[in-house]
Amino acid sequence: MAETKNHSRRQFIGSLAIASVGAIAASAQGGEMGMGMGMGGPSKNKVVYQLNKSDPAYILDILHSAAVVLGHFNNDVDIVIDCFGPGIWLLVKDEHNKHHYEAFIREQVSSLAMYGVVFNACEQTMKTIKITAKELIPEAKQVFSGAVDLMLLQQQGYAYIAW
Repeated sequence: MAETKNHSRRQFIGSLAIASVGAIAASAQGGEMGMGMGMGGPSKNKVVYQLNKSDPAYILDILHSAAVVLGHFNNDVDIVIDCFGPGIWLLVKDEHNKHHYEAFIREQVSSLAMYGVVFNACEQTMKTIKITAKELIPEAKQVFSGAVDLMLLQQQGYAYIAW
């Protein structure tokens, strides 16, 4: 079990290293990173992940996949991770979070956000479990509904990835 966890961490860190090389190259070429702005303007590569479980292994798989996509497209990709249902806990600050994710998971969210990955928090789920905006991590962006957001993003050309 510990060997598998360490292997996953090494793979994920390696993927982030690849993504960071792309970010440096994009910066050197004057490109912008972030939602809607790949290296040469709006990106034609777009993906939205559904994150609707609170299991740490499941979350790490999605974060790893996002890092791989960043590396593959040399950061010329718009990535959104829609968190709703039990997945909302990824975006809740530790002091308000019943799951208490390890620091490694929190670091991966911060790292991916620095590369322009957007983490959406479903307001409908927040209302259901009584989580306020103040209880969300800084990387979280509120959206009306995770399901509605998935639909709207697909209409804008985002590829939909469900785990």
